[in-house]
Amino acid sequence: MSRKRMRIAIALLLYLPLGLCGADALAGAVFTLANKQMPEDLSLTSWPESWRAYREDPIQRKRLQFSAAVGGFIGFGLPTLLVLSLTNQKKPLHGEARFATHDEIQQAGLYGERGVIIGKVGKRYLVYGGQEFVLLAAPTRSGKGVSIVLPNLLHYDESVVVLDIKMENFAYTSKFRQAHGHHVYLFNPFTTDGQTHRWNPLDAVDRDPNRRVGEIQAIGQVLYPNHNERDAFWNESARNLFLGLTLSIMETPSLPCSLGEVLRQASGKGQPIKEYLQDLISTRAKSNAPLSDDCTAALHRFCATSENTMASILATLTAPLTIFSNPIVDAATSATDFDLKQVRAQRMSIYVGIPANRLSDAALLVNLFFSQLIHYNTVDLPATNPRLKHQCLVILDEFPALGRVNILAKAVGFMAGYNLRLLPIIQSLSQLESVYGEKDARTFVTNHACQILFAPREQRDAQYYSQMLGTYTADAISTGTSRPLGWSNGKQASSSSTHSEQARPLLLPQEVKELGDQRAIITLIHTKPILCDKARFYAEPVFIDRLKRISPFLASVGKRMPTQAELEEAAFVRRELSVEIPRLDLELHRAKVERRMRPVQPDEPIDLSKLAMDLTTLPPVVARDPPTAKEVNNLVDAFVAQLQWTDKVDDDISEKMRPVTEEGKAQRTEKQVDRSLMDREREERDV
Repeated sequence: MSRKRMRIAIALLLYLPLGLCGADALAGAVFTLANKQMPEDLSLTSWPESWRAYREDPIQRKRLQFSAAVGGFIGFGLPTLLVLSLTNQKKPLHGEARFATHDEIQQAGLYGERGVIIGKVGKRYLVYGGQEFVLLAAPTRSGKGVSIVLPNLLHYDESVVVLDIKMENFAYTSKFRQAHGHHVYLFNPFTTDGQTHRWNPLDAVDRDPNRRVGEIQAIGQVLYPNHNERDAFWNESARNLFLGLTLSIMETPSLPCSLGEVLRQASGKGQPIKEYLQDLISTRAKSNAPLSDDCTAALHRFCATSENTMASILATLTAPLTIFSNPIVDAATSATDFDLKQVRAQRMSIYVGIPANRLSDAALLVNLFFSQLIHYNTVDLPATNPRLKHQCLVILDEFPALGRVNILAKAVGFMAGYNLRLLPIIQSLSQLESVYGEKDARTFVTNHACQILFAPREQRDAQYYSQMLGTYTADAISTGTSRPLGWSNGKQASSSSTHSEQARPLLLPQEVKELGDQRAIITLIHTKPILCDKARFYAEPVFIDRLKRISPFLASVGKRMPTQAELEEAAFVRRELSVEIPRLDLELHRAKVERRMRPVQPDEPIDLSKLAMDLTTLPPVVARDPPTAKEVNNLVDAFVAQLQWTDKVDDDISEKMRPVTEEGKAQRTEKQVDRSLMDREREERDV
């Protein structure tokens, strides 16, 4: 029941006793007048007393019945007709579109405290709770960051994963979120100062032989999607080779298991790729750790193709992986510092920082990041796993720049049930359609129950918004003048006017484009559209006060609102609003990739945290006493390969890494033998 009808029902219940009394008094008055007497000294009991006194008289009985009918009609009939006229009004011919009132906004539940801030009406924030998705359509430089993203990062208390193109969001809000109990991470694979947390997509792959193939193939689907039938064969073949190389790396503990290593293995290490893979399969088959059937089958399928086909498949494989030839990207994806599977189990804030000038290069990597986020968090429902007690808001700034996220296009209809909440940001509908196609783009938009519309710049979008807002019925008056022939000979002209009902859009397309930079339109299901103000964080005392509690510099300005220059100084110069991020050890990573080693000096400190390792990745030990020399060598090699140690100080490390000459052999002790030489000796001994 609507609020209006509920009020009418309450009014009727309150009117019932009053109407009964009024009808009784009116009936008594009418009966008195019918007997040609003045109605004096009437009371609520006048008519009942007259009924008891005169009901046996046929004439008076008719007068009593007539007076009761008149009193009942006036007391109850007229109010009933009035109510019916109010509740059954004729629908306007062309609709009755309008913006929502404060009561309707209240009824929609937008004046709550928990949820996504979507705007502001008066002094009250509009907060959209629940699990439904929110879509923001805003052209560039329209204030989408300062009025939607930053306010929510300073308000939303559950987990967030945010695509941070300019890294302004991290600079302004990360320390605040950490202070409120969040684990804060920044994944910035193109960092110029080495400050980034690491994320390795292969670390999330289950090592169970029964599950890992499917999860590797899921990564391959992102790297080599089938966008058209023409390239289907090459992409499928590239996914097969990707599966084989990834499995071979996983089954070789001495190699780093990363996408960068997949690229290095695809180079053939100086050999033709077919010869390299065949030697790898043959050598491992003769050892105590042969490659798995899944691995060898995938590699054999690749090697069975012709030379030209093989070259094309290899080119398809390496095309999306060339990004990992960048040492910084390779290091940033060589290990994992945070678990995407935990975003619903604990409060986490993950900022994916991508410089705007590297967005096209990083699109596939970021696509893979969010694909894994959705893939691993749409397995267990919160109702079946009590650990999943937090909602995760996924803020996707410049969403179309990621390219087509296939899993998102398919999962958008059921993700909300897993407590994953989307807030994608697009510039225009045409931008979204260029990536997903018109049909899928419309489906994607439809699955967002709340849409925030900033003043568009494209005429097509303005027309679409105008149509979406609907029309109302407007009275139109047209006038005309008729002049008879020869009117100049003294005959006067006659004029006429015609009244008609016309459809008028709530906002014309040009009016939509003229909204200005302070206002926005919100559309919700089951609610009239809302015309609201933008909640710009720098103009809202509640958000500035939260930043002042974090930044001594902002606190020093006192009660006044800081200027934009002061906010930028606190965030970017003094860095008082962001958390410290560890730096990549690029020298260590390069040494691990190149498999360099040297003797440890007696007085050299060792970072024990770099000696931590996963013992489950070591080769299994056969229960035999004593073990064979090959088993010992394999175990020691795998153990030492996991030690994260390299020389960061000595400048002569390159000298120590040079190939060993005959003169050098004579000068070095057995403990100072180069690791690569030891490997070659062991391989020769094994053969």
